Amino acid sequence: MFLSNVLHRIWVWISYVAMVLAGFVGFLFFMFPFNFTRVKGRNNIPKQGCRVLFVANHKTMYDSFLIGVAAHFPGNIIYPSRPFINFAAKENYFRVWFFKKLFSLLRTVPVERRDHPWLMRKYVDFLERHNLLIFYQGTRSDDLTTIKDGPAFAIAHAKSPIAVVPVYHEGIERIFSKGGPKTTGIWRWLPRNLFRSPVIIFGKPIDFSDCFNITETKEQIRAINQRIIDAMKQLEIDGRPGPVLDNNS
Repeated sequence: MFLSNVLHRIWVWISYVAMVLAGFVGFLFFMFPFNFTRVKGRNNIPKQGCRVLFVANHKTMYDSFLIGVAAHFPGNIIYPSRPFINFAAKENYFRVWFFKKLFSLLRTVPVERRDHPWLMRKYVDFLERHNLLIFYQGTRSDDLTTIKDGPAFAIAHAKSPIAVVPVYHEGIERIFSKGGPKTTGIWRWLPRNLFRSPVIIFGKPIDFSDCFNITETKEQIRAINQRIIDAMKQLEIDGRPGPVLDNNS
């Protein structure tokens, strides 16, 4: 037991260092000097008191990297006790031993795209102890109305209060490819452009209180899904070209 606790603590600290290093690299790439991401609404992320489920739209395979940097770096260096975001990634990324260990260090959890009840209960249990980022569309898409039931299931069945923060971003697809026949192999992983200005907006936690009064499960899930979609559409409007967004807002 003692040895197990020691090894766990060592692993936690190694993971922390890996997250800080990844955050530093991500800051250099996304924020300055290689690109100039504009961030709005960071203060909408609860700092303590409950776990946070981030629901975001999905553009490229690097979205979680961008969101993690925008949400917590360099705050997690100054306040190391604050929990990092745990990212959800497709299960097939974990089939290679090296990537499995790397993703574990970066606190990424494997997910499947199926809306299977036992899988969704696993995510509910995970949210009891950790923050989690989920791409609610379940795939890369420009359609904000595309949605899987997984996030709604987790919200409806959470055993303790969680804050659900909507995250809208655009512009990263001008740096990285979305995929497709012209971007196979190693080219899928490399940036196509630099010196771009993506926008990322963290919305206020969504209020689902009236949804919890719905007794029929399918109707409740449908209502929660619609609330997520409405929040994302509003953030899309907020992110349209206009005054320069304040990184500290």
